[in-house]
Amino acid sequence: MRRLFPLISILLLFSTLSYGQSWSNVLASSRAINWANAGLPATLPDEETTPNPWTPPTRTQCGSTISAGASVATINAALANCGEGHYVLLGPGTFNISNANITLYAQNGVTLRGSGPQSTTLELTGSSQVQFGSSNYGSGGCSWTAGYSAGATSITVNSCTGPTPTAGMLFTLQQCDTGFSGSGCTTGSATDNGGVFVCGFNAACQRGGEETANLPEQQQIVYVTSVTGGPTYTINFTPGLYMQNWSSGNSPTITLVQGAHTVSPYGNGLEDLTVYSTSLTSNFSVALNQSYASWVKGVRFIGSGTVTPLYMYSDKNCLVANNYVFSDVVLDGNYPPGMQEGGDSDDLVINNFITSGVPWEGIGSMEGDVFAFNYTRDNFTAYVLDIFEHNAGNAFLLYEGNQTPSIQEDDTHGTHDLSTLFRNYVSGWETPYVSTNFAGINFDSFDRFTNSVGNAVGSAQLANYQSTWSAHLPNFVYSLDSTSSAHADPLVQASALRWGNCDTTTATCRFQSSEVPTSLTGNAAPFNNTVPSTHNLPCSFFLAGYTSTNCTPLTRGGTGLSWWQVCTNWVTFPTSCASSQAQPFPIAGPDITGGPYVNGTAYDIPAAVAWKNLPIDSSWQNSYNITGSSWSGGTETLTVSGLPNTTHLLGGFQITGVSACNSPAGDEFLMTGSSSTTISYALASNPGSCAGGTMKFPDVRQFDERVYENDPGGGNPPNPPTGLTAVVQ
Repeated sequence: MRRLFPLISILLLFSTLSYGQSWSNVLASSRAINWANAGLPATLPDEETTPNPWTPPTRTQCGSTISAGASVATINAALANCGEGHYVLLGPGTFNISNANITLYAQNGVTLRGSGPQSTTLELTGSSQVQFGSSNYGSGGCSWTAGYSAGATSITVNSCTGPTPTAGMLFTLQQCDTGFSGSGCTTGSATDNGGVFVCGFNAACQRGGEETANLPEQQQIVYVTSVTGGPTYTINFTPGLYMQNWSSGNSPTITLVQGAHTVSPYGNGLEDLTVYSTSLTSNFSVALNQSYASWVKGVRFIGSGTVTPLYMYSDKNCLVANNYVFSDVVLDGNYPPGMQEGGDSDDLVINNFITSGVPWEGIGSMEGDVFAFNYTRDNFTAYVLDIFEHNAGNAFLLYEGNQTPSIQEDDTHGTHDLSTLFRNYVSGWETPYVSTNFAGINFDSFDRFTNSVGNAVGSAQLANYQSTWSAHLPNFVYSLDSTSSAHADPLVQASALRWGNCDTTTATCRFQSSEVPTSLTGNAAPFNNTVPSTHNLPCSFFLAGYTSTNCTPLTRGGTGLSWWQVCTNWVTFPTSCASSQAQPFPIAGPDITGGPYVNGTAYDIPAAVAWKNLPIDSSWQNSYNITGSSWSGGTETLTVSGLPNTTHLLGGFQITGVSACNSPAGDEFLMTGSSSTTISYALASNPGSCAGGTMKFPDVRQFDERVYENDPGGGNPPNPPTGLTAVVQ
């Protein structure tokens, strides 16, 4: 069982780990899992311990500090020669990495640490990457012959090839998509069973049609704790199987990765530096793949071109925390995702802000992951697409406490099941940018058995509560595509659970029995949910210590969370903080009052507060000539030459050269609209002509994870919830 993090007196206010899960009074057990398993384990394989799932173990430096200009070979040698439980320190300056990889998998239990993102930069060019794992070290596989029940922690396998199964390996459990079986999953056809339908890259379930494949989309990554027998083996692991549909009829198998040291790579970290990608021919800057209990923390990513800065795949219990991702500083029209995640299990992505491009893309085959308290903004695509699941096979994902324009599960490449959205603030638009496409929460065809609980959704931009393909309304709080022209799937709406969500369209927090699936039939029947008997919601579905079924919100901090308090003013950045701010907790829900969003039911999360207050890093700004300007009704429009090639240019910028247009001096303006030659922003009074001035853009933030500070527990007495509005049927 995971250890509780220190909450001191706050534990007097909340019950500790209750009998059952925190969601047990709201969700049926078939619709949720124990998400407290996500993130770093309490004990790493090398016996290092962690205080909580989002804090790596304390380590000591090995060797001398490596000076800027050192070769990749020098860095890799230092990592390989470093003992478990230690870190290699990179000094201030720029390390130019060209057509070479930093290999964090050469030794387990080692961290590569910089002297701070404003001091140490890894500049990657050519085919370079920072790699956490490699599949080149002895992959193999087995047939999976027994042990298919949900919750099972032991399975039987035989006919193994490659390395001998052993404790410490990562196994990928997988089976053919629904309706398929046999070697290579080539027998059968995609068959909608009216329940958990797993289908990808197939005309029967995908809208995109870009490609077809016969890949097993359903996967769960497990960490092997023990192995007995041979050549028929019993494989033990924990936690157990998540899905209920594992079956011999779908030809289940396992694949394994041995790693460089018999077991899979584990316990490696990347911390406290800037990674800048320029002219890369590889697809990713940092590949946190095929690794166990590893992490990326306190890193600033600055991307360019077509490269995704951070990529996660085939890993388990890994952590991405306290990072800043600016996905495309070149703004050349490519807009790669700032982060791609897929093929993983029990990973925790927490307290990051991801901006400028497409922030986060789920690329399929994910189970048990948690994406929490992340801030996304400034999506450069033609439509709102900030947090979205793009590929098939995802199940039991938890999105909690995020602040984002939109959360979407599309059917471009196939199906998704059993996602849960809890206490997110979803605005529905790229504030303050005014476009013609606004969207809150979207579930496309074959996105089944979804849970939306305690979210705050909306703004003045969202005019309609619910859109379906039979009543295809724009600017929606929810879109449930149950009768699309491509695929008719009434189970999208029929199986969706919505409880305790607040929105601006109905101006209520809704507790409606009609939005709880109580009468599903056939293969969907196991996912029926009784109407909750209470309007009380827990503070969190995954944070240990906040599992009370009746959340008592904290209005002025006092959470005990190590990253909840944010420095908002600096004497000297980043070492000396002048003043800090702690947000209410939770940040959204029907029991929240007084917030600035969604009729008082939502506040900014810490990552959003950090983004708003961190200083701008002028070294990343480009200069564009202002050739004309006009003002009308509180909006200033600049005519600018040589703007970047964008579909949807937005974000912050500065003005220099004309003092009347740069007031207050050094201030940041946020675009409210743009075209190929103009940008607009809100301005209370006419500044006169800005022609001859310079637009400085984009606004990359200076960053250091020391912007986040510990928020001691029990610092402020909580106020009981008041003024709740509910619609009850």
